[in-house]
Amino acid sequence: MSNQLDEAFNWFVLILGVIAGALSQFPEIVPLREQQMGLKLLRLLIFPMVILAFLWLWSLLARRTETQVIIKSLSWIFASILFMTDLVLLLLTIYPVRIPGGPRAGPLDVAIQALVLSSPLYFSLLFCLFVIRPRMREIYKDAKFLYSLPQQALLYVAAVVLYLFALGVFEAIIFSGPGE
Repeated sequence: MSNQLDEAFNWFVLILGVIAGALSQFPEIVPLREQQMGLKLLRLLIFPMVILAFLWLWSLLARRTETQVIIKSLSWIFASILFMTDLVLLLLTIYPVRIPGGPRAGPLDVAIQALVLSSPLYFSLLFCLFVIRPRMREIYKDAKFLYSLPQQALLYVAAVVLYLFALGVFEAIIFSGPGE
């Protein structure tokens, strides 16, 4: 049973790699038009994949079962956020969304855009809670972590923070000047 979940994760990472590779080959599809756009896109797509690979390898090398469960859970959460973000990026290239604040952007437009842009967070949470967690409970019956919703919520927050760190969000906040 554990091998099936591990194999599913391997396929999931392969799919993420294909999407990241496709998106990084065509930087003109991203609405940003700066000189260093290729490097920024590379950082957005590749750096989180490196972190994900490191997490998964760490989970496979961990000796304690409880540690494996926690790191595999973190890996699945991180991967699902990454997958949904890449999917939204891909969909936004096909179906562009207007930027809020334009002359015709009403409250409904802003609400729809907020739902679309935040969808990686709530879809990944639902996926991990209702698909991954039950499968992991079948595999790791004695893992106390899988039965503690507060601990899993904390891990989800940690995964979101790690993802934002991987994207360089905190770096931009900390190192940007007052007028930038």
